[in-house]
Amino acid sequence: MTTKTLYKYAASALAFAAFSGVGIAQDNTINNIQANWAQARAVLNSDIDDINGEISLTAAAINNSFSADMVGDVDIDNRQFTRASATAVLNSDIYDVTGDISATAAAIGNSASIAVTDGDANVDNIQSAIGNFRAVANVGIEDVAGDVSVTAAAIGNSLSVEAAGANADLNNHQFFRGDAVSRLNSHVEDVAGEVALTSAAIANSASFQIDSTDSANLNNFQMTNIDPRAYSNIGVEDVSGDVTSTTAAISNSLSVSSTLENPALSLNINSTQLNNAYTGSVANTTIADVQGAVSVTSAAIGNSVSVSNILDEM
Repeated sequence: MTTKTLYKYAASALAFAAFSGVGIAQDNTINNIQANWAQARAVLNSDIDDINGEISLTAAAINNSFSADMVGDVDIDNRQFTRASATAVLNSDIYDVTGDISATAAAIGNSASIAVTDGDANVDNIQSAIGNFRAVANVGIEDVAGDVSVTAAAIGNSLSVEAAGANADLNNHQFFRGDAVSRLNSHVEDVAGEVALTSAAIANSASFQIDSTDSANLNNFQMTNIDPRAYSNIGVEDVSGDVTSTTAAISNSLSVSSTLENPALSLNINSTQLNNAYTGSVANTTIADVQGAVSVTSAAIGNSVSVSNILDEM
């Protein structure tokens, strides 16, 4: 799993829709305010054996979630505040499966996913997360004919925006103070497909996809004060496909990508990232008897900005 893929996952993978809007007319307006002061806790314990199809397991604890998918001009003001913890725990033993396996433990403070097409997008996002966010995945897997994916993700604030219209005015403000801790303990054995194992602890994550617009203005501010930490203890053996293990702790992350049809497009980005937190990543891995490629990453990142601008052929 690449760092860019991890950002995208962190921004949108488990953004459960607490609010969803679909608009056709012009001049749509959405004002969303969410405040959470109570703990969210999700626990999934499972023992699974002899399955002929695919398996999907998810333990997700999310304090605030907002989702909007709009068509036409829209003004969106999203404000999310949480002062409580979120904990997700997944304990599972899985044996003898003919299909793919996906297992996820996700603890998220604030999550927002916004998509705007065929119109001007004016988006103001404010997210503040103060609390402890912990995701733990204890997973044993053996004898699988398909692919295996196991993820433990602890995220304070997550924003994902897709803007495909004439103009985009995008403003993001994220503040995090608290622990974001992910722990992945997994033993995987006898897999015919690929194996992907991820432990991700992220304080603030913002991802923007800007397509086919005439102009785009993006203002980003992210601040982290206390510590994101990611841990992995992994054993993998007897795998026919590729094996990827990613352990990543990130304080502030901004990803901006665009596939633009207009060569005269104006893309203006102003970003400020402030990190005052210890960021730690620890991975302990034992991997043996793999026929495919092996990639193991342990990354601790304070501030990260990634911008890519791809111009379509006219």
